[in-house]
Amino acid sequence: MIRSLYVRITATFLLIVLISTGISIFIANTTFKRDMHGQFEQSLRNTIARIEQLYNESMPRSLPRFIEGLSGVQGLTIVAISERGTIISAGKSSQQLIDGLTRGMLSDVFAGNVRQFELSGREDSAPPAIGEAVRFGGMRWALFVTPDRMGEVRVYQRNTVTIVATLLLVGIALILVAARYLVKPLKMMKAATGKIAQGDFSVQLPANRKDELGELADSINRMAVGLSQLETMRRDFVSNVSHEIQSPLTSIGGFAEALRSEQLSEAERNRYVGIIKQESNRLSRLSENLLKLASLDSQQHPFHPQPYRLDRQLRDVVLSCEPQWVAKQLTVELLMEETTIKADEDQLSQVWINLLSNSIKFTPDGGNVSFHLSEKNGNVVVRIADTGVGIASEERDRVFERFYKSDASRDRSVGGSGLGLSIVRKIIEIHGGSIEIEETDAASGSDSYAFGRKPASTGTVFVIRLPLQGIHKTEPKSEQGYG
Repeated sequence: MIRSLYVRITATFLLIVLISTGISIFIANTTFKRDMHGQFEQSLRNTIARIEQLYNESMPRSLPRFIEGLSGVQGLTIVAISERGTIISAGKSSQQLIDGLTRGMLSDVFAGNVRQFELSGREDSAPPAIGEAVRFGGMRWALFVTPDRMGEVRVYQRNTVTIVATLLLVGIALILVAARYLVKPLKMMKAATGKIAQGDFSVQLPANRKDELGELADSINRMAVGLSQLETMRRDFVSNVSHEIQSPLTSIGGFAEALRSEQLSEAERNRYVGIIKQESNRLSRLSENLLKLASLDSQQHPFHPQPYRLDRQLRDVVLSCEPQWVAKQLTVELLMEETTIKADEDQLSQVWINLLSNSIKFTPDGGNVSFHLSEKNGNVVVRIADTGVGIASEERDRVFERFYKSDASRDRSVGGSGLGLSIVRKIIEIHGGSIEIEETDAASGSDSYAFGRKPASTGTVFVIRLPLQGIHKTEPKSEQGYG
């Protein structure tokens, strides 16, 4: 295809050059012929006048010899016809000139007019013949003159052809080089896209050009980097999903096989059934979360923002999770302003449930979890802090990746698929907000009034910022629940 493109570019340029050259030659010849005819007409009329003057001043004995001499010296074809019909001619084109004369032309010339006509059988660029009445002695003659030698015309035509041929050859050479220069980066791009199609995303094209080809090369480079990242994510995703599915399936298979034993006690049998049920629920949650993420990624997930009280929603979420935090004897504290936000209530409910579940899961018995709701610069700011195991600083950017689990959460006893925070971030991004993890010490210090005690040195603080359209505030009020 590239060769075909190279041939097409070259052929197109050559065709353009040839057409342009032909048009240029045609215009130049037409203009030259027009200008030349005008100049030759006046020049030949002056020549006729000088011949008449020279004859009358010198009065030669023989008119034929006089005309023949002038013809040889001046390089002219001269035909003189008297009123009686006597013809005297000299020059290479004399017979052509005589054959082209008519009685009407002679009558017109003897009537005092100047006649100009083309000779048959001569080149188009050849000058015309000019006829005019003159007096040689006491007789009137019709004198017709045309040049025999076309030196200037030949030189002009030869120079024109030489220049055009040189331009054509140089143009062809430059076109071949230019076409190869244009096609070379396309060849490189073809090779690069071929490697990308085969799964090699390490290709990098030189993008130092400042034209459209440079922009295209840069786009291909960025596409290769993006595809490489997507391929890495795909492999990690497949690996993680396989691991997350294989682990419960192995447990289910193992305990199901163990249930076939008739030597099991009723207590052991019930424990095995409970484990199978727990692993089945884990698979169900994994499937549900995967479907949820796929729906959010497709940008087709239902999104119905409506104004509602965010402080009430946070309180309801805390109450709905009461059995979990009561079972671990956690203290959950709320410090919230009466806030109305326009958002999708169901989606944000999923956010608060996931974050609260994480805090409960990773906070040891007797710990604390706090919610702080405020408004700042047209945004709702929600801080959810706990006194749990915390997240290492180098892992804070990665905890929102799908299936990523920090070292502290590797324990199978706490469960989780590593998708909860990914869902949280995706929902918050859909709402035009952001989520981040604050430095624990600084965050704990800023929320020390919420805990009412000395800040813990460990724990996690999630800070969520969401845009809002309307806000109604009252004095902050603190609520506590004790497990």
